[in-house]
Amino acid sequence: MLTYAGLALAVLKFVNLLMNYVDREQARQSGIDSEIAKTTLAIAKKTASGKAIMEKINAMSTADVDAALIELEPK
Repeated sequence: MLTYAGLALAVLKFVNLLMNYVDREQARQSGIDSEIAKTTLAIAKKTASGKAIMEKINAMSTADVDAALIELEPK
C-alpha cells in the first residue's frame, strides 16, 4: 500500500530527475552557443570589416566592451 510519505518521495524523485535533465540541456545549449560564437569570431577575423571591428573592440576598455554588449541585449 502506498503511503502519503511514499507518494511524496516518488514525486520528489521525479522532480529531481526532471531538474537534472533540464540542467543537462541548459549546459548542452550553452556549449553549442559557445561553439557558434567561436566559429563566428573566427569567420569575422578573416574579413576586412571583421578585422576593423576586432581592432575597435581590442582598443576598448573592458568596461566599454561590457557596456556595448549590454546595449546589444534584447530589451
